[in-house]
Amino acid sequence: MNLGNYLFRKYTQPQRLLLVTVLMTAVAGVTALVWYTGGIKYVYSHSMYIPIAIAGIVFGYKGGVIIALAGGLALGPWMPINTATMEMQDTINWVYRTFYFLAVGVLAGLSSDTSRRYIQRLKQFARRDPVSKLPNRKALLERLEEILPRRNQDLDSCCYLLVTLSIDNGMALRSAFGFSVIDSIIDGYARQLHEMPNHQPEVFRIHGGQLAALFPGTKPDDVDVLMQACLKTLPENANFQSLSVYVNRHLGGVLIDNHENDPQAIMQHAEIAIARANDKMTDAFVYTQEVSESIASQLALMADVTDGLKRGEFTMHYQPKVALADGKFYGVEALIRWQHPVRGWVSPDEFIPNAEHSTLILKISEFVLREVMQQVSKWRASGIDLQVAINVSGHDILQPGFAQMLFELLKEFDVPGERIELEITEGTLIEDIDEVVAELLKLTEAQITVSIDDFGTGYSSLQYLYKLPISLLKIDQVFVRYLPEDKGASYIVSAAIVLAQKMGIKSLAEGIETQANLDYLQQLGCDYGQGYLYSKPLSADNFIAWYQNYQPICPKASQLAKESTANDTSMGRPL
Repeated sequence: MNLGNYLFRKYTQPQRLLLVTVLMTAVAGVTALVWYTGGIKYVYSHSMYIPIAIAGIVFGYKGGVIIALAGGLALGPWMPINTATMEMQDTINWVYRTFYFLAVGVLAGLSSDTSRRYIQRLKQFARRDPVSKLPNRKALLERLEEILPRRNQDLDSCCYLLVTLSIDNGMALRSAFGFSVIDSIIDGYARQLHEMPNHQPEVFRIHGGQLAALFPGTKPDDVDVLMQACLKTLPENANFQSLSVYVNRHLGGVLIDNHENDPQAIMQHAEIAIARANDKMTDAFVYTQEVSESIASQLALMADVTDGLKRGEFTMHYQPKVALADGKFYGVEALIRWQHPVRGWVSPDEFIPNAEHSTLILKISEFVLREVMQQVSKWRASGIDLQVAINVSGHDILQPGFAQMLFELLKEFDVPGERIELEITEGTLIEDIDEVVAELLKLTEAQITVSIDDFGTGYSSLQYLYKLPISLLKIDQVFVRYLPEDKGASYIVSAAIVLAQKMGIKSLAEGIETQANLDYLQQLGCDYGQGYLYSKPLSADNFIAWYQNYQPICPKASQLAKESTANDTSMGRPL
């Protein structure tokens, strides 16, 4: 592409006419200057090089030639050497001058065209992935800018679906097969997208392990079908050097309709869709405005956590735990509560899961440990000596200095280790199991009790369970709430209790809300329980009032019912 073509694409018709008019006016102005300053023999004729050079730079060598010929003729056969004597030039004089004008115009134009071609080449390189030669992220952003609906256009013709693919096990693939494996997989996926039947998508490599495909003419009703077609086109098993390798890929979809007007926002929506597919452990997810608002709200809430801790918005509540055999009280579970200045009471389910994926969980855990230690110390001073269970994350356990911090807090508030129980969610025990065991052993040496929280809802950790220095299994309330009517939950609860008994540890059921729940759990031999049947979580002051007035709730089950359950193998006993 030469500069002349670039000019005619870049400028509008009125702008081009204005440039030509300016240049011709400059030629006429130089001609008038030469005439009124005495003729061609004076130096003013060299001023003609200026419009010629400008024409070459702006319009290319063709423009330089045209203005050079115009300038040569303007100072040619009719221009005298001296206007006072009207002595005319020789033909060779003005022809020779015109030749120089032409040389300057051509050189200026060729230099400009060469520079333009070089710049265009650099721009092309900047818009291409150097390995796959596919258009890159910059090229996609420019393409989105072109296709976005504009005023006075038919919006119905601007319906596109942007599908992005992310390879999420890239590090494992590179570790196993080398750095070229990702390039090979990307090339194969791009080729398969180009060969999709009934579709001709534009394919871009927007990141080392990410592809994007732009499908024109997509209607909202066709989005799900097209996403499924992409999943079939981009299988999890890819070929690399005659091997079939597993690719953990997720797809995100964004429908570009007449409400979209920012390419960067569209790319952000695509990233959100991929992240949501990953979080939900689904192969594909299509972006919606509601998803974006939810994520924005969650991020804003996370930003308030640190400030909330400083402002004293977080408090601890305590839910009693009792022995199911006789209903006697034996301890509490500490639960964090957040009184947000704008949102009011914020449930832990709204901020703890997100905090566990960041360093915020460490700040929250440190706050909880300090608050609980201080409260236990106050209770002991008033004659109430009990065990308090604290929820901690596996990230906390593996954090350098966590155990030492806990020991220092025990010493600072003069709390015996046996008065503290750490509840760890089952799923967090699976990662780095050897390190977790080593850290837990340090804690148990200080007489700190360790339990597994929400047992049965996480990963299949039975193969690791025997390694862990734990004293108690907590059965999640999702299995307890509908006992004994829910047979599936009954099997799981029964199996968990028998497992605990065989391992020589205790079991505790969460979420006991009815007498029927209590009776059935006592029949199964569950050791402890907590739930609204006894009490909801209470502030420290309200807990004291509850503690002083508590009357044990005993099971009503008859001995016959106990024997019936013990002999009922359909309920999972014996294992």
